Amino acid sequence: MPVVVGIRFKDSGKVYYFDPRDLDLRAGEYVIVETVRGLELARVAHERREVPAEEIVAELKPVVRRAEAADFERLRQLQSRHDEALARCAEKVREHGLPMKLVKAEYSFDGSRLTFYFTAEKRVDFRMLVRDLARTFRSRIELRQIGPRDEAKLLGGIGPCGRILCCASFLPDYARVSIKMAKDQDLPLNPSKISGVCGRLLCCLSYEHEQYVTMRAELPRKGTWVQTPDGPGEVIAQLVLKQQLLVQLASSGMQEIYDLDQIEVSTAQVAALAQARNAEGITPAAQQHRAERERGERRRLRDEIDTYDAFDELDFLEDEDDTALTPPITAPDLELSAPAGSPESDNAPDAPADAALAPATRRRRRRSGRGDPKPPE
Repeated sequence: MPVVVGIRFKDSGKVYYFDPRDLDLRAGEYVIVETVRGLELARVAHERREVPAEEIVAELKPVVRRAEAADFERLRQLQSRHDEALARCAEKVREHGLPMKLVKAEYSFDGSRLTFYFTAEKRVDFRMLVRDLARTFRSRIELRQIGPRDEAKLLGGIGPCGRILCCASFLPDYARVSIKMAKDQDLPLNPSKISGVCGRLLCCLSYEHEQYVTMRAELPRKGTWVQTPDGPGEVIAQLVLKQQLLVQLASSGMQEIYDLDQIEVSTAQVAALAQARNAEGITPAAQQHRAERERGERRRLRDEIDTYDAFDELDFLEDEDDTALTPPITAPDLELSAPAGSPESDNAPDAPADAALAPATRRRRRRSGRGDPKPPE
């Protein structure tokens, strides 16, 4: 098996295998190694060891030598030029009008390559920008688009817990986290409570998730009927870390907390009997639920009465009364009326226009605010 040494380029970076050759390296020492990007300054993470050949996925690069004082001075000089390079690159970005936000500039150890890290909502066509930057800095330019987690890792910061960000201090890879982990740990599903400075879910949600799942598996689930020292009851909530259960007793409806060793899962007969008593409304808990349901029904009925409009019903009753009191027009009455255009009809006085309207119709108009219609001119 090949002998390798583990090298890490950043404190929170991944560990890569290199050929130590004849150097006796200790963990924590700084060395100069050969990479595809040229010479780089790195730190020894693991001392020499034998590893299976299948774990080496690429060509095994050698460790050139131990780092010297001149190497650290060179690294300090390169880092002092990062701010100036970032400012000049920002000017070029504004000139080209590109929708990108620069995060960090970084020189390689030999100074032959300059890398700019940026964030953007979409893909950015920066080919013209790269050519302009290459003419400005006289070196090879590389632009890398990163996400919110990478931005937090590069810039660093303090997390909600008051400690340095895990991704910037020791975490080599981003943890796979999900909302389900927060639910399993009974955390409030508030974005401000379970999100880090990067705006994504906290990486530390994955640290204790496996332990929570293991401890929760030993507790009866919510809704399970259990036998307590005070009688049977239903599990309302689980207190995972304390290994306790919040139980609502079927006999009194009170909620009590019991340790896991104080309760037993009820048999099918006990659970069926308790559920039947709740269905019949015998237990106080069932009576309380029924009382709340009745109060809700009374409240809905009161709202319906408050919003009930009785004008239509009253109009119907008034129409019936007016119809009963008004004599019907018979055929003889129609024969006695003067025909249109006759002298009797021309000399007859004009009847008021409201006379043909039923009294109920006149009352509806007065109630609606329209009043009596004016007689025709």
